[in-house]
Amino acid sequence: MRVLIDASCPYCRAFGRTLKALDLGGSLRIEPLQEAQGLDREALLQELHILDGERVHRGYQALLALARRLSLLWPLYPLLLMGLAFGLGPRLYRTLAERRPHA
Repeated sequence: MRVLIDASCPYCRAFGRTLKALDLGGSLRIEPLQEAQGLDREALLQELHILDGERVHRGYQALLALARRLSLLWPLYPLLLMGLAFGLGPRLYRTLAERRPHA
């Protein structure tokens, strides 16, 4: 599973370091989105992208994919699903993503 983060964003770099620490099985590859090939750079800058084989998870769905993959995040998965069901999770995600520092 490839996690594409904005290397110019301090929050994104910290998120990448946190994911590496939580990835006990070593199944994640944290990569700068600036080096991604064949993907819309503007879309990559708007929200988190995770490449899982042929599947691309974006935004809040990417957070759900991470919570499913990383065993240390499994306790959060039901809460994330509730956030999805009530629509609060995606709205909160978009708000935070829009306010993150951009280069």
